Amino acid sequence: MAAIQLTRTHRILIGIVVAGAAVIAAIGFAGSYAAVRALAEQKGFGNFSLVFPIGI
Repeated sequence: MAAIQLTRTHRILIGIVVAGAAVIAAIGFAGSYAAVRALAEQKGFGNFSLVFPIGI
């Protein structure tokens, strides 16, 4: 099977897609972390609520 040749344009587009996916993932993580942390504070986890979302 022949290897696919990637042009400079292909590499740039792949980089843009990967960077965009990383940004979307970071936004999702931040939103999820904030929601779970707020719920943990509400349920009385105290200072542990800061690290609780990471375990989830």
